[in-house]
Amino acid sequence: MVLDRYIFKTVIVGVLVATLIMLIMFVFIDFVSQLKAVGTGNYDAIHAFLFVMLKLPQRLYELSPSILLLGSIISLGSLAANSEIIVMRAAGISIGKITAMVLKTGLFVAILVAILGEYVVPHTTAMAKVLRAEAINKKLIVGGFNDIWARNENRYINVKHILPDHQLQQISIYRLDKQHHLSAITFAKKAVYKNNRWLLSGLKRTTISGVGVPNGIVETKTSFKKELLMPRLILPDLFSVLELEPQDMSIHELYTYAGYLESNKLDADDYKLAFWIKIFTPLTCLAMLLIAMPLVFTTTPRSGGAGQRIVLAVIIGVGFYVISRTTNYLGLATGVAPVISASAPLILVMVISLLFLSRIR
Repeated sequence: MVLDRYIFKTVIVGVLVATLIMLIMFVFIDFVSQLKAVGTGNYDAIHAFLFVMLKLPQRLYELSPSILLLGSIISLGSLAANSEIIVMRAAGISIGKITAMVLKTGLFVAILVAILGEYVVPHTTAMAKVLRAEAINKKLIVGGFNDIWARNENRYINVKHILPDHQLQQISIYRLDKQHHLSAITFAKKAVYKNNRWLLSGLKRTTISGVGVPNGIVETKTSFKKELLMPRLILPDLFSVLELEPQDMSIHELYTYAGYLESNKLDADDYKLAFWIKIFTPLTCLAMLLIAMPLVFTTTPRSGGAGQRIVLAVIIGVGFYVISRTTNYLGLATGVAPVISASAPLILVMVISLLFLSRIR
């Protein structure tokens, strides 16, 4: 239908404009916040700018409901101000049908947001943290998203996976002798930092002896051990720059890690909350479109300019963000189920939107 395509194009253009406005603003804010780290190690202004660019997908994902609200009010408000909405209704197109056409566009954007949060954000955020960590910590070499190399005296340590709460997986430790020849390789399935020590588990140790690797005459001996305590492995401070926060993880990662915590009788509510927020974020985008519709339908050529509508959209967007985050973390503090605290703001917005829509004639 021609009208469907027209509304789709109009909303998408508005969303793109809103995206540009919001991202320019937050790029500046994030870049300024990174300047305090400039000068530490090799971290300079170029690294700071690249870090901010790599964090953009995460910003876009977090701001997507507010962007959709702002974009829809800019675009559809323009249609209403030019009396195009009035013409549609005069032609027999109901409020419900116009809203459904807008929600079709919103569904398309919501799918893109879900893909962004699941497949793009975890990787680009990890890349950003890796870039920053490698520049700040000169002894740290990073390859891949979570794959790091660190040096500790005569040992070179490779970690394949970094998990929250000071946990490592698939650790390889290469020890060199005084002649800088490889003398031992230790592999551990996982390591946990507790009481200022590293507890390694599932160990396999291979010692290398003989004339030496360079001459090609080597003797090896392999042994296995269940656990081993080590005072030093990698600096715990590195977790602050390398560890992924719950909001940086994909739905699959959050589900898997929350299950791991529960199976070990540990508190998993932070990760469950992040999981449900990820699930509901695309739906929140649709809810923000719904709340924009009563504003659009009550807009007339005499009801004020675009600036007034934009200010109202910003107030609603910021208000929703504050209420949503407050509800989420109050739920954590009071022991409310994460699915309830994550869905409550969404349900509230949808109920208010439908109530206002039902009163429009």
